[in-house]
Amino acid sequence: MRLTAIRLAGFKSFADNTTFPVDAPVTGIIGPNGCGKSNIIDAVRWVLGETAAKQLRGQAMTDIIFAGAANRRAAGMASVALHFDNSDGSAGGAFADYAELIIARKVGSDGQSQYSINNKRVRRRDIVELLQGTGVGARSYAVIEQGMISRIIEAKPEELRSYIEEAAGIAHYKTRRKESEARMSDVREHLTRHDDRLQQLGKQRDKLAQEAATARQWRELNQKQQHLAHRLQSWQYHQIQRQLDAAQTQYQEDRAALEDLFAHSGIDEAQLAALAEQHAAAKEAHKNAENQTLQSAAQLAQLRRALEKDRQSQQHLAQNARDHEARLARLRQQNGEDDGQQQQHRVEIERLEQQLTAERPALDKARAASDAARAAAETLRHKLDANRETRHHAENRLYTATHRLNDAQAQYQRLEQRRAEPIGQEDEEDADTLETLALEQETLAIALETAAETLAAAEEAVQTAQAAYDHSENRLRQQHTQRERQQTELDTLRRLQPPPAADSAQPDAPRLSEHLRVDPVWQTAIGRHLGERLHASIGAAHWQHALTHGHPQLSGGGVPAAWQPYLASDADLHPWFGHLQPLAKHDHDIRPDDLADGVQYLTLDGSSISRSSIQPAPAADDRLARQSRIATLEAALAAGETALRALEAEHQTQQETLASAIAQRDNARRQYQQHEQQQREHSHRLALSRQQQQHRATLRAQQQRAAATLAEDIAAAARHLEQARQEQTQAEQALATLPPIQALEYEYQAQHAHYQETARITQQHEEHIRAAETALEQHRAHLAAGEKQQTRLAEDIAATETALAALHEQLETLALTLEENHLSLETHEQTHAENEQHRALSAQTLEKIAHELHREQEAQRERAHRRQLAEERLQHHQQQIEQLHQQQQRIIAGLLSDNHEPLPEAAEDEAALSADIRALKQQKEALGAVNLAAITDYDSAENEYSVLESQCRDLRDTLALLEEAINKLDDETRSRLQETLDIVNCHFANLFPILFRGGEAELAWTEGDILDAGITIAVRPPGKKVKNLSVLSGGEKALTALALVFALFRLNPAPFCLLDEVDAPLDDANVGRLSNLLRDMAAQTQFIVITHRKRTMQTCDHLIGVTMSEPGVSRLVAVQFAE
Repeated sequence: MRLTAIRLAGFKSFADNTTFPVDAPVTGIIGPNGCGKSNIIDAVRWVLGETAAKQLRGQAMTDIIFAGAANRRAAGMASVALHFDNSDGSAGGAFADYAELIIARKVGSDGQSQYSINNKRVRRRDIVELLQGTGVGARSYAVIEQGMISRIIEAKPEELRSYIEEAAGIAHYKTRRKESEARMSDVREHLTRHDDRLQQLGKQRDKLAQEAATARQWRELNQKQQHLAHRLQSWQYHQIQRQLDAAQTQYQEDRAALEDLFAHSGIDEAQLAALAEQHAAAKEAHKNAENQTLQSAAQLAQLRRALEKDRQSQQHLAQNARDHEARLARLRQQNGEDDGQQQQHRVEIERLEQQLTAERPALDKARAASDAARAAAETLRHKLDANRETRHHAENRLYTATHRLNDAQAQYQRLEQRRAEPIGQEDEEDADTLETLALEQETLAIALETAAETLAAAEEAVQTAQAAYDHSENRLRQQHTQRERQQTELDTLRRLQPPPAADSAQPDAPRLSEHLRVDPVWQTAIGRHLGERLHASIGAAHWQHALTHGHPQLSGGGVPAAWQPYLASDADLHPWFGHLQPLAKHDHDIRPDDLADGVQYLTLDGSSISRSSIQPAPAADDRLARQSRIATLEAALAAGETALRALEAEHQTQQETLASAIAQRDNARRQYQQHEQQQREHSHRLALSRQQQQHRATLRAQQQRAAATLAEDIAAAARHLEQARQEQTQAEQALATLPPIQALEYEYQAQHAHYQETARITQQHEEHIRAAETALEQHRAHLAAGEKQQTRLAEDIAATETALAALHEQLETLALTLEENHLSLETHEQTHAENEQHRALSAQTLEKIAHELHREQEAQRERAHRRQLAEERLQHHQQQIEQLHQQQQRIIAGLLSDNHEPLPEAAEDEAALSADIRALKQQKEALGAVNLAAITDYDSAENEYSVLESQCRDLRDTLALLEEAINKLDDETRSRLQETLDIVNCHFANLFPILFRGGEAELAWTEGDILDAGITIAVRPPGKKVKNLSVLSGGEKALTALALVFALFRLNPAPFCLLDEVDAPLDDANVGRLSNLLRDMAAQTQFIVITHRKRTMQTCDHLIGVTMSEPGVSRLVAVQFAE
C-alpha cells in the first residue's frame, strides 16, 4: 500500500480544492514561513482520526474550516482525502481487493465529522482498524510534526512505551483483552444476580411450605362462601327483574306526557314570534327618534361652543394689540442706548492701532539680532561635530589595524604548526576481504526473501483464522445475550402472571385462556373485558348455555359471527360476547354516528358502550398479552438452546484452528527475524568496510593537496602580517596630529548663551504685540455685533407696527361673525324642541309593546319549565333502568365467573344468607394473608432453584475460561513486546553511530511487569558521558529522536512518513547524514519532508512549493531544481 496523493478542500488556509502528488520515494514541500506547510501535517493527522482540537492547533474542531480572507468568504465545510495504491493487496479486511483506496473525512459547521473509504460511509473505528499494525495513525510515529522530536526525547517512560506498542502491533491484543474483561464483568454481574436469586428462592421455599396448609383451609371456606353467594345472587337477580319491569312501565307513561307537551309548544312559539316582530319595529322607530334628537342637540351644542370661541378670540386679539404697542415703545428706547456704546468702541480701536504701529520696529530689530546669534552658534556646532567625527574615525582605524595585526599573527602561527605536522599514513584495505563480504551478503538476501514469503503466508493464515474466530465468538456472545434477555423476560412475565383461581369442582379442567387466540389489536380490550374469567375452568354445564338479560338461552359452542375475525376458540364465548358488537375504535375517537340504536359495543379500550349508556373499562389487565408472549418466548428459548450448542462447537473448532495458525506464524516470524538480523549485521560490516576504504582514500588526497598549498599560504600570511603592522603605525600617527577639542567647546557654549538672551528679548516684544492685537480684534468684534443689533432692532420696530395694524383689522371682522352666530343659534333651538316631543311619543309606544312581550315570555318559560321537569323525570327513570340493567349484568357476570347459573326463583331469607356469608368471610380473614398459589409456587420455586444452580455452575466455568484467555493474552503481549523491544533496540544501536559518527544507544524497560513498565533511553555520543538526556544539545536531541523513529520504521515500515522541519536544529554535516539515511530507507517507506534546508531539498525526488498568493489563502506553485 503506497500513498499517491493528498487532497485538501476548505481545510485551514487551503480554501480551494488542492491536490499534492506524493508518489515519489522522497517528496519535499517547501515555502516561506507562514504559508501553510504545517497545515498539511494537521490535515493528515485529522483524516487519520484525530479528535482533539488542540492537537490540530485549534480550540474547536470547526477551527480547521477555512475562516475566510479579505476577498474570500468563509467555507462551510472542510475535507481531506488520502489516496493509496493498493495494487499489492496489502490492505487487509473488506478492502483488500480494491486497487485504490481513498480514505476521506469531512466536517461541517456543526462540528460533526463523516468518514468514508472509497466514498462509502464508515466509522472512525473502521479506519483505525484498517491501518492498525501499519504504523500509521493520528498520533503514531509515522507523522513527526514540529516540536515532536523534542517531545520524544523529553517523554515519560510510559509515553515512549506507546511507540513500541504501535510498532509491535499489539492493539489487537489489547482490544481482545478489553472485550474479555468486559465479558468477565458481565459474567460476574450475572453470577451475583443469580446467587442473590438463589438466596431469595431458599427463603421463599421455607415460607411457601408454611403457607400451603393455610391455603387448603382457605379453599374449603371459600367454596362454602361461593355456594351461599350463588343463592344470594340468584335471589337478588329475580328482585331486580321485578324492579326493572316497574321502571320500564313508568318510563313509557312519562314519555307519552312529554310528547304531548311538545305538541302544544309550537302554537305558543308562533304568538311569541309575532309579538317579538312588533317590539322590534317599535324599538327601531324609537331609536330613530332618539338619533334625530341627539343630532339636533349636538348641532346646538356645537353652535354654542363656536359662539363662545369667537368671544374668547375677540378678547385675545385685543390683548395682543395692547402687548404690541408696549413692545414698540421698548424697542425704540433700546435703539437709543446702543448708539452710545458703539461710539466708545470706535475710540478704543483707534488707540490700539497707534500702539501697534510703535511696537513693530522694535520687534524687527530684536529678531535680526537673534538670527545672527543663532547662525554663529550653528557654525561653531558644525565645526565641533566635524572635529569629533575625525577623531572617532582615527580611533576606529587604530582599533581595526590592531585587530587585523592580531589575526595575521595567529594565522601565521597556525600555518607554521600545520607545516610541522607529518602526513598520516593509513593501511590499504584488503580487496579480497571486501569481495568475500559481498558474496555472503547476496546469499543472506536470498534466505531472507524466502523467510519473508513464509512469514507473509503465515500472517495471512492467522488473519483468516482470527477473523473466523472473532466472528464465531461474536455470534456466540450474541446468542448468550439473547438467551439471557429472553430468559429474564420470561421469568418476569411468569412472576407477573397470576396463578389460576382455585376451583375444587374441576381442578384438572382446562382454562379459558388456553383455548383463546386473539388478534393482537384486541388483546388489551378482551383481556380487560374477561378479567379473572381468563383463568376460569371450562365446565361442561357452563358451556352448554348462558343466561344474559334480554337474550334467550344459547346452546352449542364457538365464537359469535361478529367476533370471528378477531377471536378463535373451541369454547363457547356467547355468554360474554354474544350481546356485544366489536367497535374498532378507542373511546376518545367514538362519535354518536358510530353507534346504532339498541346495540351494545366493546371498544379497543375495553369499554362497554351504547347510545344510552357507557361502562368504562376495568383496570388494565395484560394477562392475555403476557400469556401470548410467554408462549413465544418458550418456543424461542428452545430453538435458541439448539443454536447455542451448535455455535459453541463451531467456536471451539475455530479456537483450535487459530491457535495452530498463531504457532506456525510465530515460528515463521522467529526464522525471519533471525535471517533479518544476520543480514543486517552483515550489511553493517560491509558498509563499514566500504566507508573506511573511501574515507582513507579521501583523507590521503586531502593531505597531498594541503602539503602543496601550505608553503604559499605561509608566505601570504607573512605579507599580511607586515601590512597589518604598517596600518597600525599610520593610524597612531594620524590620531596624534589632531588638534585639542576643549577650546572649540568653550567658544560654542559662550555663543549659544548669547543666542538664548536675544531670543528672550524677541519673545517679549512678540507677546506685547499679540496682546494689543487680541484687544483690537475684541473691540472690532463688539463694534460689528452692535451694528447687527441696531439693524435687528429697526427690523423688529417695523414688524411690530405691521402686526399691530393686522390685529385691529381682525377685531373688526370677528365682530361681524358674532352677530351671524347669534341668529343661527335661535333657529336650531326651535328644531331641537320639536325632536324632543317626537321621541317621547315613540317611547310610550315601545313600552306598551314590551309589556305584552314580557307577559308572553313569562308564560313561555313556565311551559318550558314543565317540559324540563317531564324530561328530568324521564331521564331519572332511564337512569334507574340502566342502573338496574348494570346491577343485573354484574350479578350475571359474577355467576358466570364462578361457572354458575341463576337458580329458579324461590323464597330466601336475605338477612340470614348475608349473615352466613359474613361469618365465612370472617373465618377467612382470621386466617390472615393467604397465598392461594403456595403449593404451585413451591414447585415452581424448586424448579427455578435447580435451573439457577445449573446456570451458576455454567457462569463460573465461563469465568474460569475467560481468566485463562486473559492470562494467555498477557503472555503473548509480554512476549511480543519484549521481542519488539529487542529488535528496535538493535536497530537503534546501529542507526545511532551512523548519525553521530560513533557512540552508543540503548532502550530498556523500567522496573516491574512488562505489561505496565515504561521505556527509558540511554545514549552516549562520541567523547561524551551523558547521565541525562536534558544535557544534550538541540541537534543531538534531534538526531537521537530520529534514530529512534527510523529504528521503529525498520521494524515495522509504515506506508509513508511525514517529517515537518526535523532538520531545523541540525548543521550541514548532520543534515547530509540525515539525507543519506532518508535515501537508504526510501526503498521501503515514502517520505514527505517539509524543509527549508537546501541539502535536504537536493535529496528529494520531487519538490512541491506552497505559497500565499493572497493573504490567508495557500496554493501550490511550480518549483525548479536549478533555482
